[in-house]
Amino acid sequence: MASPQQVIDVHTHILPPEIIAAEGDFRKRDRHFDSLAGSSVNRYATACDLIEQMADTGVSISVTFGFAFADPGLCAEVNDYIAETVKQYPERLVGFMCVQPADPGLEREVSRCISNGLRGIGELFPDGQGFSLRGGLSRVAGICREAGLPLLVHVNEQVGHAYPGKGSQGPEEAFGFAQANPDLRICFAHWGGGLFVYELMPEVRSVLANVFYDTAASPFLYEPAVYRAASVSGCIHKVLFGSDYPLLSPRRYFKQMDSLPLPEEDARMVLETNARRFLGIP
Repeated sequence: MASPQQVIDVHTHILPPEIIAAEGDFRKRDRHFDSLAGSSVNRYATACDLIEQMADTGVSISVTFGFAFADPGLCAEVNDYIAETVKQYPERLVGFMCVQPADPGLEREVSRCISNGLRGIGELFPDGQGFSLRGGLSRVAGICREAGLPLLVHVNEQVGHAYPGKGSQGPEEAFGFAQANPDLRICFAHWGGGLFVYELMPEVRSVLANVFYDTAASPFLYEPAVYRAASVSGCIHKVLFGSDYPLLSPRRYFKQMDSLPLPEEDARMVLETNARRFLGIP
């Protein structure tokens, strides 16, 4: 596999120690959080945990965010923690904000987070936060467009096994959102629920010109050959390494890539250069 100058992980979650310690209380306050917290594979991590993991696995830069709660007040609380963390580790972490798209104070919260150093919006959860990609993100899209922010949204495959957190928003909804917002830098998490395969259709590829896909939870969902499928469909240059840490360690992904093996240039794009383009990092 390639040895990129840096490995960039675009999909990690951290929470304040206070929320982790009072997990039971927060599970009562958010149905979606409760569903994920009850999973046998669920894990929690603080900022210190993330930094230690990065040193252990060789990840140079991580995009990190909290949890997309339905309550905008909880989102703001975790956004504050992300902002504090990024100020501690400005060379290692890029902070994204989680917001509630229906929040009457959405514009104010985004402005506050930008002033505190956060550089993107996500990961947003359509089912958990009660919105559809069919029109439910119009305000968020407008804000991202005006502020030049990248957007990361949870999207699921609509076939296969059931699991906690598997939502109803799949490739069709994601494509419709991208079609309505062709100028936005969008990352559809979890391989976009398989949307990338449809880039074999020329008219779809043109609509998805600014769309990226991350690999979050890939070892739970796909065989290693999914990377080859992305290459064949002509969009390996838009695949972003995302570990979904602490759900999975980056090592699980490196093992998948090594098992192919992934061509050196493809690995370089997935592990570093594509993320630089998505994030606007020189």
